[in-house]
Amino acid sequence: MPRLPLIVLEDAPGAAAREAARLGAAGHEIVEGFRPILGRARPLIRVGIVAGPSDAGNAVLAAIDGAGLVVETTADRATVDRLVDDLRRLGPVDHRIGAPDAGPVLDPLSRSILGLLAEGHSLGEAAHLLGLARRTADRRLAAAREALGVDRTTEAISRARRLGWFGPGAPRAASTPEGPGREPRPRDADR
Repeated sequence: MPRLPLIVLEDAPGAAAREAARLGAAGHEIVEGFRPILGRARPLIRVGIVAGPSDAGNAVLAAIDGAGLVVETTADRATVDRLVDDLRRLGPVDHRIGAPDAGPVLDPLSRSILGLLAEGHSLGEAAHLLGLARRTADRRLAAAREALGVDRTTEAISRARRLGWFGPGAPRAASTPEGPGREPRPRDADR
């Protein structure tokens, strides 16, 4: 069985909840807090805040018991360093400092275009599905590539995937300019 993650997050308020949601969407059982739960046969991931040495000790005991961890720290530097050192004795630790980079800001329509291209649609098909002229979609895609700092569309799609813009648990942009679940506007060529 693969080792459950040991994740320590510093100076990243709310990051533990986002990470727990991502792991929960991947099928892991998530439990708040580090107190022992007797009779658990299935491995789980414990999520909580370490504010001092006693919290850190409880987190380490939970990991020794086989649980994965997502820890948000508010403790002093010595406690955090000791926690990370103790967890490293049990396995690899993903120690993150600071809020994750959300990446560049793109409007929902540009993200929708990238999402449709990632699903395998051509740019013309994406434009048609979104009720846009092909040239407008091309301009939006060029702006997205520039914002992502890449030259090719495949690089833009790859970077967007790494940023978590697509895939399970990723927020989905509106499928049309009018909003989700509505039909695209008819273009002059379609009438």
